[in-house]
Amino acid sequence: MTDSKVLNLYPIDYPFETLVQRAIANPPKLILNPDFQRKYKWDKDGSERASKFIESCLMRIPLPACYFAENENGNHEVIDGVQRITTIKRFFNNEFKLEGLTVFKDLEGKNFDELGDFKNELESTTIRCIILRKENPKELVQEIFARLNQGAVQLTAQEIRHAIFPGSLDNLLIELSSIPLIESFGRGQSGTKEKDGREAEEMILRFFAMRTDMADYEDVLSKYLDKFMIDNQKISEEKIEELRSEFNSTLNRCTEVFDNPFVDLTKDKPKQSLVHYDLLMWSFKSLTDEYIIQNKHLIINKFKELCIDERFTRTLSGGLQKKSSILKRREIWLEKLAEING
Repeated sequence: MTDSKVLNLYPIDYPFETLVQRAIANPPKLILNPDFQRKYKWDKDGSERASKFIESCLMRIPLPACYFAENENGNHEVIDGVQRITTIKRFFNNEFKLEGLTVFKDLEGKNFDELGDFKNELESTTIRCIILRKENPKELVQEIFARLNQGAVQLTAQEIRHAIFPGSLDNLLIELSSIPLIESFGRGQSGTKEKDGREAEEMILRFFAMRTDMADYEDVLSKYLDKFMIDNQKISEEKIEELRSEFNSTLNRCTEVFDNPFVDLTKDKPKQSLVHYDLLMWSFKSLTDEYIIQNKHLIINKFKELCIDERFTRTLSGGLQKKSSILKRREIWLEKLAEING
């Protein structure tokens, strides 16, 4: 029996030429979909960073290993090394010319087909690739994925979930995250605050995971979201439609009541808050459209009362996601709503 705490893996040294061939195969044997983790970022400021990488390869500087996860079809999904391999693939496809070189200055401005003898050298350059077999528990692969990315730019929890738990639920999160209100959440009035860590998708996931009484919640939201993602990774299309409908109808109720939902209405410059999002979405999912329309102004007034209620504001200090704080906010808000009915 395999120790569930020890990775089942094997190393292989792939020549660049083979990596490119595997990536461009139809269907691909090496999956480099930029949606898999972070979008390709080495071309944000021209091609200098990518060019420096190619130059390092020509200098035979040892390269860090890449990590692949074997999927159910036996193909490999890149979990670490996507920027490097994408750069190799793009250069071999003549998608950029070398620039900013400091050692091989005579290659400045040349693309792959113009390298002469250096073409063969690059094609035969190898990089160590660690293959995580499909038998590994998903949780263990997720742990490795997180640790590998604690270097330069650490991936967010949702980027890791997206990489490790693809399936019908993940596809729904991607779909719903394009709703303008969700996509722009928390960016401020200027809309310039950058967010590229799949925060919008995690917002959708929060709603689905936190719809219950949270009896099994243990104060660590990230693990709670992980568990929901694992348990519902490949749910049926019928269940997906139920979730889609529930989310859309709940969000519509929020926007029916509030012109600017999920903010503290008592502030001069209110900012959207996940605390208010979690609470309102949780409560509005159980309200009817008729109730919302008939009591719109009363609900707004009660929410203003909530925002300045000392019992509520006390839950906003310390651990926002403590179970006791979440349940206390729900309790106080339900009290306010109950007053509408007399």
